[in-house]
Amino acid sequence: MTKNKDALKLALQNPPIGHQDATVKEQNYETVMAVLKAFRTPEIDSAVGELSDTDVDVLMKYLYKGFSNSPDKAAALLLWHEKAVKKGGVGCVIRVMVDRKGI
Repeated sequence: MTKNKDALKLALQNPPIGHQDATVKEQNYETVMAVLKAFRTPEIDSAVGELSDTDVDVLMKYLYKGFSNSPDKAAALLLWHEKAVKKGGVGCVIRVMVDRKGI
């Protein structure tokens, strides 16, 4: 479980916000989605609880991108969304919604 948490923290560091190359953004998105998929349901709350506020905001950006790009995976992402809102509050949702810099 610790490896998954470490992978999540690493995947959320230095997101390609504002990067011009769509390939870089897509590779980073796929990496984050693969890391999220590696977690078992009981581990998610603990993993999100250990993230910094900035990491929770970045995670939320990836979750919304996932809702948009992969609606078939939305059910799994909703659990992550619930835990992210629990940790970051409604403010993290608002910050992501008003931030024009996509990942």
